Amino acid sequence: MQKKDHALDKALRSLALRAHSEKEIMEKLVHAGYDEREIAKAMAKLIEYNLLDDAEFATQWAASRARRGLGQYRIAQELRQKGIDPETAGNAMGQIDEEVLLKNATELAEKHLRRGGDTARRRAFDALIRRGFGYALAKDAVEQAACAIAQEE
Repeated sequence: MQKKDHALDKALRSLALRAHSEKEIMEKLVHAGYDEREIAKAMAKLIEYNLLDDAEFATQWAASRARRGLGQYRIAQELRQKGIDPETAGNAMGQIDEEVLLKNATELAEKHLRRGGDTARRRAFDALIRRGFGYALAKDAVEQAACAIAQEE
C-alpha cells in the first residue's frame, strides 16, 4: 500500500497548518487509513524531532483561547477533548493571566449590559458562564461592567 509511506508527510502537513496534540495527529492518521505500525513510526519521528509536545500545545491553545474571550472551564474542556492529560492542562491553565480573563469577561459583560432591559445583568452573567468563566469571575466581571457603564452615564 503506497499510503503507508506518507503517514509522516500527512502528519507534517497537518502540523504545518497549526499545532496539534498527539491525540489529534493520531486520529488524523487513523482516519486516513494508515496501519498501526506506520502510525507508530510517524509518531515516534514527530516526537524525536520535537514536533509534537502536548505541554507546549496546551500552553499555546490555552493562551490563544483566552485571548479570544473564553473562560478557564471552557478552555480546560477543549484541552481534554484534544487528549491533553489533566495535569498538563492544569499547568497550561495556570499560565493564563487572571487579569486577562477578568478583562475579557468584563468586556463581554459590558456588551450584554449595554443592550439594557430588566434582565440585562442575568443575561450577561449567563453568557459568561456559557463561555466557560467561573461563577466568581463572572460575578466580578458583571459588577465591574455595571460600574463602568454607570460612571459613563
